[in-house]
Amino acid sequence: MQKDLIVAIFASMDTEDATTGVFGTGYPVTEDLILTSRHVVELENRNPPAQIEVKWFYDKPANDESPAWTKADLVWTGKGDLDAALIRCRRPEHLRRFALGQLVARRPAEGERWQSSGFARANKRDEVREPGDFGGIVRSMADGDPFFELVEDAQPVAEEQWKGVSGMPVFVGLEILGVVKHVPPNYDNKKLEAVPAWRLLKDDSFRKALGWDEEGERLERARKLLSRLLDDSEEVTRDFARLLELSCAEIKKCRAEVVEQLLTQTPLEQLFEWALSVQETRRDKKDRVGARVAADLMLTILPAIHDVAVVSDVRRRKGDAAEFIIALPTELHTLAEIIMAGADRRAARLRPVQVKGYFPDGEFSLPEPPESGRDADGQQFTEAWCKHLVDCFGSDCGRFEQDFRDYLKARFIQSNQRSTAAVKAEERLRKAVAEELRYRAEEEHLTYYFIAEMSADPKVRQNQEVVLAKLKLDFKAIAFLRLVGGEDLSEERKRYRKLCTLLYQKPEADT
Repeated sequence: MQKDLIVAIFASMDTEDATTGVFGTGYPVTEDLILTSRHVVELENRNPPAQIEVKWFYDKPANDESPAWTKADLVWTGKGDLDAALIRCRRPEHLRRFALGQLVARRPAEGERWQSSGFARANKRDEVREPGDFGGIVRSMADGDPFFELVEDAQPVAEEQWKGVSGMPVFVGLEILGVVKHVPPNYDNKKLEAVPAWRLLKDDSFRKALGWDEEGERLERARKLLSRLLDDSEEVTRDFARLLELSCAEIKKCRAEVVEQLLTQTPLEQLFEWALSVQETRRDKKDRVGARVAADLMLTILPAIHDVAVVSDVRRRKGDAAEFIIALPTELHTLAEIIMAGADRRAARLRPVQVKGYFPDGEFSLPEPPESGRDADGQQFTEAWCKHLVDCFGSDCGRFEQDFRDYLKARFIQSNQRSTAAVKAEERLRKAVAEELRYRAEEEHLTYYFIAEMSADPKVRQNQEVVLAKLKLDFKAIAFLRLVGGEDLSEERKRYRKLCTLLYQKPEADT
């Protein structure tokens, strides 16, 4: 859990007395949506609705003052026993470097450890509520239950001292398993009840509020892409069918069943193992097309099944001129391309892997070679520009901005159209580049992106953000990304290493 993102919530009960109300806790699940309990923000017998304010407790405003209370809007509330709500308040700049938690659809497992942070009355010091740390044991639940139970290791001595924890997220590792709603009586204040995330994710209105209702469209697009790939190799279809124990008496029906099983019913580790097995089989038979199809299938599946919360958030924000930097919960450039491909609803496209174990960049990660090329494969051009821009971004933001603009002209406008003799040539070329990028993003579903290495120095970082904001205004279709990490890097590498093996291009002498 990233405790820096914890949010204090206050909903006033009296339109004339703003100091009377309900205190609660919340946690962001997108850049501008905070998950909390319904009973915190939707008070009974209230007309008009309560005014809702939030405080990002660990924000650091530019004036070095304490974080202020900010108005928030009620976006969604659960019905019946679904005691949860979403309120809208954009995450402050200072806190955007932290990865968000992930709502998960799995059931709570008996005995696993949970942790959280919340604004219990017990943590009130000098009349100021501060976040306290909580944690303990998770209890399992029946599918028909509206909540699951948590056992707290260090509970307050009195029930009223728990007040303020409603809306507190229930974290197990990096996963949000639910949201605290109630402290039941008769358990010496040791138990809490929580609404499970899997029930939230089954609610269509909740998914729509988050922008996740388009997941079905993303999967349907992937089904079509996978079917086209298998059209190119009946042998690969039959190879996977054998592994899946499917009949191939009717190849068209078999192809559809293979696509559905791989896309929706096969764990990631199994997908990699089967794809490598099929690829090896095709290579043994000197079937280069089939070997390539096995790899391309994985490049199509991975974006389609990636975390819906992350992909939907990026898709919603990548074309917004106000979103000049988007934090991704990974440290791998390879996974950044998978996320961007999911947001574009396309297959991932990664640069060639010619060294075993190498995690490649995406083809649309800037800088990349101009279409005419400066060397045989564009590699020298890419490496030179990449090193130059990265060096400038960390040391001379002004030069970086101009050189980045120059790079875009070289990459997207052919040389015979880059005459500087015309009046206002620079502005004309800028508009031409912006239009080309817009066309590719909207019509071809190809979003180009730049992965920014942000400085740890606050002053340098502020200059970097100013430059990125200016570039984003001029080139709205480019996504500027920052990789903030999520799970441990070694775990990420372990999970996706087989993708590198699948993409590795053996030298001719080794094939």
